[in-house]
Amino acid sequence: MVRPFLRDRRGYSLTWAVGFLAILFVPLLVLGIEVGRWEHARGELYKAADLAALAAAQEVDVAHFRETGEVLLLPSALEVAERYVAANTGYLTRNGIAAHIAGIAVDQTLREVEVTVVADISGLFPAWVPRVVIRGRGTSEVRGRVP
Repeated sequence: MVRPFLRDRRGYSLTWAVGFLAILFVPLLVLGIEVGRWEHARGELYKAADLAALAAAQEVDVAHFRETGEVLLLPSALEVAERYVAANTGYLTRNGIAAHIAGIAVDQTLREVEVTVVADISGLFPAWVPRVVIRGRGTSEVRGRVP
């Protein structure tokens, strides 16, 4: 019973083809999933950075801006921006990743507030993937009547 099976090798090519395709497509599938996770996290971080910039721009010293035209942020700007980042990073928070504000800058010539948000998203990937840190930047224009 065993001997005819060993002599008839018609099914071997199908076995090798299936094995080859599995070796080829499984890594591509894993790569696609990992890129999707990275893109989702990056999109959420950029969204949070944009909303944090809008929140920080609302914390402008309006009286000083109207008098001088200079954009000066109130001390509460960082706290408000951090709350907006925390409120808009649900996917990252659910996966145990904390996004934080790396800096808030004011461009006086363009009258813009720029917020940079950073997150270490290495927890989304297998342990063999090197450290992955993403950085998102959001800007918001300050408008108003100036002398």
